[in-house]
Amino acid sequence: MFSGAVVTEWLNLFVRWAHVISGIMWIGSSIFFNWLDGHLDKVDGESDGRKGVDGELFMVHSGGFYHVEKKLIAPAEMPKRLHWFKWEAAFTLLTGWLLLDIVFFQGGGATLIDPNVSSLSSTAATGVCIATLIGSWFVYDVLWRSPIRNHMVVGAAVTYALVVIVLWQLSSVLSGRAAFLMTGAMMGTWMATNVWVHIIPAQKGLVAAVTAGRRPDDNLAKHAKTRSRHNNYMTYPVVLIMLSNHFPGVYGSRYNWVILAGLMVVGSSVRHVQNKVKDLSPGILIAVLAAALTVTHSSLTSSSSSASGDVGASGSGATANATEPASTGGVKQVANEATVGQLKGVVRLEGEAPANRELNLGTCTSTAAPGSGAVHADTVLVKDKKLRNSFVYVKRGLEAFKGAELPDAPVVMDQKGCVYHPHVVGARVGQKVVFLNSDPVLHNVRTVAEHNLTFNDMMPTKDTSFAKTFDTEEVMVRAKCDVHPWMSAFLGIVPHPFFAVSNETGDVDLRNLPAGDYELEAWHEVFGRQSQKVVIEARKTTQVAFTFRAE
Repeated sequence: MFSGAVVTEWLNLFVRWAHVISGIMWIGSSIFFNWLDGHLDKVDGESDGRKGVDGELFMVHSGGFYHVEKKLIAPAEMPKRLHWFKWEAAFTLLTGWLLLDIVFFQGGGATLIDPNVSSLSSTAATGVCIATLIGSWFVYDVLWRSPIRNHMVVGAAVTYALVVIVLWQLSSVLSGRAAFLMTGAMMGTWMATNVWVHIIPAQKGLVAAVTAGRRPDDNLAKHAKTRSRHNNYMTYPVVLIMLSNHFPGVYGSRYNWVILAGLMVVGSSVRHVQNKVKDLSPGILIAVLAAALTVTHSSLTSSSSSASGDVGASGSGATANATEPASTGGVKQVANEATVGQLKGVVRLEGEAPANRELNLGTCTSTAAPGSGAVHADTVLVKDKKLRNSFVYVKRGLEAFKGAELPDAPVVMDQKGCVYHPHVVGARVGQKVVFLNSDPVLHNVRTVAEHNLTFNDMMPTKDTSFAKTFDTEEVMVRAKCDVHPWMSAFLGIVPHPFFAVSNETGDVDLRNLPAGDYELEAWHEVFGRQSQKVVIEARKTTQVAFTFRAE
């Protein structure tokens, strides 16, 4: 009745909902008690007969008055009802782990691994994540059981270095999104385990001592407070990482781990200020927000919109159609046919072609045609030993060519069904390239290039589009989506029109190529590059063949 993708999406929603609610309850109580400690009014317990009372606070909320007292000395007799703050942490941890499984580990790890980052298999990547969650806790715990616990600043610096090293390592083997959230999951695991392994047992020891009529051990209270302070300073960085899931422009950056390392310092610093400054004026926050809004508003209104209405092939980005990669290149007409020839090529594959993996697209499958079945990666497309999606172009020999103006029509790269269309395409240097989002989900477009300027732009809604131009020859420029890391496409940027993409029969055709000596290159994303020299004779057709080999 329901597809697996629909069930997974609903499960994702409810588990995420429970995770957010649990996190709010846990973090909210933590922040409240830290605020309470900083706002207690000192009490002279000896003078008014309230021995052991360290401070008190009167509050008004929801139509009532509250009177809170904090005791440093345990009461002579334990009250009948004593509330413990522990299950909030437990449910936040459990729902967070379940979310990791739903979002990253299921579906063959499609969102966990990024072919542009590493060739790690989904099984190995899952093992790295689980080992990180478990192993990092013991490293952190042993560190804070050592004498370093008596040197808070040094211990904090070492702990921060540990987090950054793990983040850096994860960002080198996982997708940017997964590296961020796994780092947050690691810190969240430390925080929740602190509650259950250190804070709650210490509090139980204090309660047991009072119940037995013994003096509570001050070291237990100190130990619980130390781990509680750790949780306090990790709170804002972990919340930031939870939110980063919605910002591919951050986790998709080539410097993503550096950015997050800096933002964690900012979050912890804000928490430190809140801990130390008792009455922080709301005016400071209002001024910061006003300044940020002013700068942002000025920037947005002074720059042209990236989704301008003339980016599409028919005058509207929403109605533009994806470019169909052509197996025929060159120029249509020349002034003197006696000076040009034709090149016909074929791209072959010898050996057993590797199987393309099935993609778990989630709800993006709703945009696919009914009954279309499973969606597989289009990395290697081969039929009768003929290889498709190989980019063939004249690499050398046309340096002085001036014979063709730029096409008026743009190259259109569409994101539809969480797959790029087309997968491989060519464009001229300076030609407009339009990126279109035809999905009702968030995408981002990040380019990976060596010679052209790279960009990382958000496409938050359906039918959004923007146009770019590439000013330097480069074969190839890769475009990818960090939200869905299996999504990628390749653009061959060349200064002339003599390029083509091999079709399903492996054929390419370059027409009206001036007579002369040339070097051709054939590129494929899996099998690499091949080049060969060729001589084009006037009024003749030259045959060439490229043969890639599957190991």
